[in-house]
Amino acid sequence: MNASFIATATTVFAMLIVICIGYAAAKGGVIDAAMSKKLSSLTVNFAQPCMLFGALSGVAYSKENLKLGLSTLGIAFIAHGILLLVALLFSKTQKDPAEKKVAEFSILFVNAAFLGFPIVEALLGDIGLFRGSFYAVTFNLLAWSLGVFIMTRGKENVKLNLRKILFNQGTIPCIVGFLFFALQIYVPSPIAMAVDYMGRLCTPLVLLVIGSNLARLPLGKMFTNARLYLTCAVRLLLCPVLVSLIFHLCGMDADSVIFFAVMTALPTAALAVLFCEIYDERPQLAAQTVSMSTVLSTLTIPLAVLICTLITKIPFTIL
Repeated sequence: MNASFIATATTVFAMLIVICIGYAAAKGGVIDAAMSKKLSSLTVNFAQPCMLFGALSGVAYSKENLKLGLSTLGIAFIAHGILLLVALLFSKTQKDPAEKKVAEFSILFVNAAFLGFPIVEALLGDIGLFRGSFYAVTFNLLAWSLGVFIMTRGKENVKLNLRKILFNQGTIPCIVGFLFFALQIYVPSPIAMAVDYMGRLCTPLVLLVIGSNLARLPLGKMFTNARLYLTCAVRLLLCPVLVSLIFHLCGMDADSVIFFAVMTALPTAALAVLFCEIYDERPQLAAQTVSMSTVLSTLTIPLAVLICTLITKIPFTIL
């Protein structure tokens, strides 16, 4: 069996187990709504910055790595362009304006860092985390600009905040980490270890929060919603296959195709719920989409990686 498929399946099923633990903890009263919000705040404001900073500063500097990181940054914009086209086409099937916005955001923006990093690390090692950090920069820049635009479309009293677009919990640690990488600034071992410890909290904390949120949602209604299944199918399978096919036909190397396949096969970003709450655009639907796509992704990500690996073996490219 394909080694990438096995590595991916092992990682995502481990994630599913942690989601189940979060679900059980919420049902048992260990994680209530207030604690879930605090865990989310801890992740976004402390653990995530450490993870992003560590992924960049922990890689040895070389011209090849610098070129790889910057090319990943640029290609990530192209990948998001493809996802945006899919999102716009799919959202045309939605009649309700709020549902249209949730569908667009859900397909365009994925849980890149929290769930993507452990998978690309399992497949590609430290260089996968390094590239993931550059992808995260693109995600944050677009989420806080294009994502806000999507959610505020039609609201004349809301304006984009340039400061938040450029400087937020996702971009600042990436900028600092990149400076440490490019300038070869030494990080003392105790600090590097502390950053690593905090960064590794990200994924389990997010999975526990997702599981606890599932425990408070009407699962019967969620898992019988045909529209949600269609949204998840587009987000989890169509998007990575389309991106992989286009990139392979353009002559991209196999490892890079697999990297972008993983990053575009991930479930909807939890940021969707936050933005829907802020701008009053069906937050419960967003929460259902995030939760359902996360659960289904434990089955679809290994499948998407397998399909995309087979695509890389097609002996044909345009360039």
